[in-house]
Amino acid sequence: MERVYSAAESAEFQRRHDRLVAELETRGLEQLVLTSTESIFYLTGATAEPLERPFFLVIDVARAKRFLVVPRLEQEHLRKGWGPGSQQEVLAYAEFPAPAGQGWKDALLALLRPGFAFEPSTPHERGGVLVASGGHSLELLEPLRMVKSDFEVARIERAAYYAMWGVEQILRSAYQGATVIEGYMTTTSLRRKIIQEEAHFDALATDVLAAPWPAPLSSEPHSVPGATMKLEGGPHVALVLTRVNGYAAECERTFFTARPTKEQGRLFALMLEARRVAFEKVRPGVLAADIDAAVNEFLTREGFGDPAQRLHRTGHGFGLGNHEPPWVAVGSEHRLERNMLISIEPGIYVPGVGGYRHSDTVLVTADGYRVLTGRVPTDIGSLTFGKPSLQQRVRASVIRRLAGV
Repeated sequence: MERVYSAAESAEFQRRHDRLVAELETRGLEQLVLTSTESIFYLTGATAEPLERPFFLVIDVARAKRFLVVPRLEQEHLRKGWGPGSQQEVLAYAEFPAPAGQGWKDALLALLRPGFAFEPSTPHERGGVLVASGGHSLELLEPLRMVKSDFEVARIERAAYYAMWGVEQILRSAYQGATVIEGYMTTTSLRRKIIQEEAHFDALATDVLAAPWPAPLSSEPHSVPGATMKLEGGPHVALVLTRVNGYAAECERTFFTARPTKEQGRLFALMLEARRVAFEKVRPGVLAADIDAAVNEFLTREGFGDPAQRLHRTGHGFGLGNHEPPWVAVGSEHRLERNMLISIEPGIYVPGVGGYRHSDTVLVTADGYRVLTGRVPTDIGSLTFGKPSLQQRVRASVIRRLAGV
């Protein structure tokens, strides 16, 4: 059964297709080969997991055609993807590993002419085949994806709504001595909420990560907290990343489960001030690198210029993924434009003690910005918790028993 796309969805996919074709024509290119699941989703709305069976979308300007080359197993499924009328064909190749003459190389290379381009994220082995066939690597789609349409903004705002809800649930379950597994359970409840509320839930295009990073592990933001670790004091970081039907957002808050010490309060305040410095510069026309540079300058003056205490840039972009351009970093060449989506998340990390980081999903507007995850409080008073309530103790007991911890 073919999927029926709404008028708004069809208009959005047509806009994306037309922009890409115009870029190819400007560069004098006749064909572009796309291989990543995100690129294919961006132009068709179709989701699939390639595994050892690669997918290809060929944009053929000279023929005014699009060709999807997919394993036979996925041919009918991929027919559900959006395509510009009769201009799209879905071609199949035999199951991997295919008999001689029936594999993906045979189906794909028969379509291509020397001089075609392919996206740089193409896996090395497949890229080698494309180069040997007269192709060259060229990034065309990524710059087009950085500035979002109003359609995309609305969907990222929906993902941001779920990210906010997830952080609120983690904070509601926070108390001194709580185990990480109690926060991890937010992943389950948040996924259930998305399934219940979204009219067109796509399991392959939806993902959720929700958990508290307890001190001192919060000073290692990409470490993975164990389920039995406990929230003792702080600073802890509640983190929720969402990708809802293909569109991503995030929200993070530093919080405490005991009254903060004077030093903890000072570092929390410095983190808030670093955010203010960053937000003050967010508007169209500003170099993303200048935002990060301003934050670096401020924190260096305050004695936190050591890379071990900063660890990462001020922010990154959102779209189909939780990390994509524009990069809000001193090495970035990107300039902010209206309808770009970025995070603002300058962090301070004290090894062995903990980390201080709020993160928000932020829309660049015509004259500044709008925080899409701004409903969650940022002040230290609202983010300080204490001993558990009776309801929290009962909930914790049930969760631990169910989880076997």
